[in-house]
Amino acid sequence: MNFSTKNSLTTLAQTFIMGSIDAYTFQNFHGSFVSAQTGNLVVFAYEWATRGWHTAYIRVPVLLGFLLGAFISQACKHIKLDTDRRFNVFLLFSILFLGLLGLSTLNHLLMLTMLFCLGLFSGYELTVFNKIGSTSVNNGIMTGNLKNFSNNVYEGIFSHDRTAMIKAGRFLSGILMFILGIVFSAYVLHAAGDKVFAAAIIINVVLLAIIYIDFKRTHHQPTIN
Repeated sequence: MNFSTKNSLTTLAQTFIMGSIDAYTFQNFHGSFVSAQTGNLVVFAYEWATRGWHTAYIRVPVLLGFLLGAFISQACKHIKLDTDRRFNVFLLFSILFLGLLGLSTLNHLLMLTMLFCLGLFSGYELTVFNKIGSTSVNNGIMTGNLKNFSNNVYEGIFSHDRTAMIKAGRFLSGILMFILGIVFSAYVLHAAGDKVFAAAIIINVVLLAIIYIDFKRTHHQPTIN
């Protein structure tokens, strides 16, 4: 498995996970989103204007967490490790972070603190897992993906650009995975926090195991007698 394939599979898996977590936060945190910060900004501004700060403030922790998560994860991308090893560390850290979020759910962490931690995780995920093939995609914010999908479909049809159609397919795969994550979380898991985070951990553990097994297989050197 080359790095591009590993990156693509991981980004699609994280997109599914972010969709499932967004369904969880929407249901359990008064319509807040983890990845869709545009939605949080709209609701924050609207509630501040119509209901006052005492209602709108609930949107602030997730926004601050998201900003900090994106900032820290960008710094982590400069860690002096080879690309494959750094990527594996990022995935392992995602598993550990999900485990902490799952424990926080079971221990009924304060709502504002939980929203901050979820925003932190979202900022991390959207920064380090964002490639399908050679195409940069967003694994949690679908507005840009929808726009880019439509743009590339046009170029593919009317400019006969095969590369654009391939890119459109990649954007579409991300959009569909995000929707599937939401549906899975809402319909199968009933957007219950413990189930959502357990499912996310299982997905990432399986993914990391596949990557590790593939690494061992491709780097195994048979002994010659």
